[in-house]
Amino acid sequence: MDDEGWRRLRGLKRLIHDGVRQGADFVEKHHRHAAEKPFRVLESIPPIAAPTRVVHGVHDGVLSLSYGGIRAINQAIETADSWLVDRLAPADDHRPDHDAPPDT
Repeated sequence: MDDEGWRRLRGLKRLIHDGVRQGADFVEKHHRHAAEKPFRVLESIPPIAAPTRVVHGVHDGVLSLSYGGIRAINQAIETADSWLVDRLAPADDHRPDHDAPPDT
């Protein structure tokens, strides 16, 4: 693969990992928002307010852990594939400005 191929591969890799990260952020935000209204309604009913608050807290905790896990795994894979690409790319491909956009 030539320098342009390695540059494109790095760009594709960044695009994929950024997409996973931003996708997890987006879905988590909307998941949390969708669950908020039913919890708010149930928390306003005195006989079930206290247990509902507990369930709401557990829900939010599991939600944060789940999407945080997706982001952590994505970051670990990004680190690993960056390491691999750096080792497979030709030595002259490791210039400091390699990931900078090309001059136009």
